Amino acid sequence: MDFRVGVVLGSGHGYHGTTGRLVTDLLDLMRARVPGDSLVVDTVLTTELDLGPDCPACLSCMTAGEAACPNFDAAAPARRVMDGADLVIFATPVHSFQISASMKRFIDHFAYLIHRPAYVGRPAVLLSTAAGGGHDAALDYLSTAVRRWGFHTAATLGVNGPGLSRETYRGKVDRALDDIAAKALAAPGQGEPKPSTADLIGFRVAKILVDGGRDEGPVDAAYWDERGWFEAQWWTAQKPPFFANRIAALVEKKIRKGIAEGNADPYRA
Repeated sequence: MDFRVGVVLGSGHGYHGTTGRLVTDLLDLMRARVPGDSLVVDTVLTTELDLGPDCPACLSCMTAGEAACPNFDAAAPARRVMDGADLVIFATPVHSFQISASMKRFIDHFAYLIHRPAYVGRPAVLLSTAAGGGHDAALDYLSTAVRRWGFHTAATLGVNGPGLSRETYRGKVDRALDDIAAKALAAPGQGEPKPSTADLIGFRVAKILVDGGRDEGPVDAAYWDERGWFEAQWWTAQKPPFFANRIAALVEKKIRKGIAEGNADPYRA
C-alpha cells in the first residue's frame, strides 16, 4: 500500500537549495523505512505557481467559493498535492526572519481554508533553513496557518544552513531527521491529537466569523452547517480537554460581547 507524501517547497532553488536538500534527506530516510517503492512523493514548488505578485484580497474565495478566485486554476497543482497526500511536508527558507515570499503568497491564496478547513486529521511536517536565525517566527507562522486549514503538526525542524558543513552540527541534524522520519510515517495512523487551548480558541473565532458573515459568505455557512460545526466544540467528535475548552468558551463569550456592544478594543500590543 502506497504512502503518499505531498511536498510544498517554498524555495526558489527547488531541490538544489539548502531547504530542498533537507527535504530530500528526510524523504530518503522515510524511504529507507518502507518496503520497495511504496513511498510516493508529489511536489509543488511555490515559485512555479503562477499566482501573480500577490493575492488580490477580493475575498471571492470566501463569499462565492474557492472556484471564484481569479487564480483558482493556477493554484490547482498545490491543491492536488495536498488533497492526495497522507502527510504534507511544508518547507521554506527563512527570509528576513519569516517564511519566503512565494510561500506567503501560496498561503494567502488558500485563505478560504481558514473558514472552510479541508484537512482536519491530516498530519504535516514543517521544515525551514536559514543562514542565521528566524526559525521561531517562520515556523510558528507556518504552524498557525496550516493548523487553521485542519493540519496538525507531527514534527518541526529548523536548520542553520552554514552549520551543515560542521560535522558535529550535521550529526545532530541527521539524528533529528531520522527521528522525524519515524514520526512522519507513523502520524497518519495516530489520528487527530487533542486540541490545545489555542486550537479551540481558533475554532471558536472561526465560528464567530462564519456565523456573523452568513449574508456576505453563504458558502462558508453552508460548509459549517453540513458538518454540524455550529453546534460542535471542535472539528471532530473527540471531546476537547475540559479546562482548555472552558478557556476557549470564555474567550468566545468575550469576543461576542465586544462585537454586540461595539466596545472591542483595537490592538495596541
